[in-house]
Amino acid sequence: MLTISLESVRFFAHHGFYQEERIIGNHFLLDVLVQLNEPEHPSQLAESVNYEALYAISKEVMAEPQALLEQVVHDISEKVKARFPVIRYSKVTLRKQAPPFGGDLAWSAWRWRNNTEARNVIHQPPV
Repeated sequence: MLTISLESVRFFAHHGFYQEERIIGNHFLLDVLVQLNEPEHPSQLAESVNYEALYAISKEVMAEPQALLEQVVHDISEKVKARFPVIRYSKVTLRKQAPPFGGDLAWSAWRWRNNTEARNVIHQPPV
């Protein structure tokens, strides 16, 4: 398997359940990891996944405010899979920093999928 990933990409966005989060915005860290079968010609971008396109998809989804991080990671995962059907496995992790209710890293949501199954996992670190 070939793994391609974006790690700790920083976005400023207006996601959040509370109205003040959608007004003032927040910083987020995003990881997108995809795996595909080893290409026959690894020097050909057409047989791989362009990480610039992964970033463009992520940027587009991050620009659309959502109340829940679960929706954000779902949308990124689905758009990546639609754009690159060769992907066998993907994992999208989104971490909100400095939430308005305190804490350094408040919330993490990630979604992984393979060809037959998708699963959302939400993790809230202890306060």
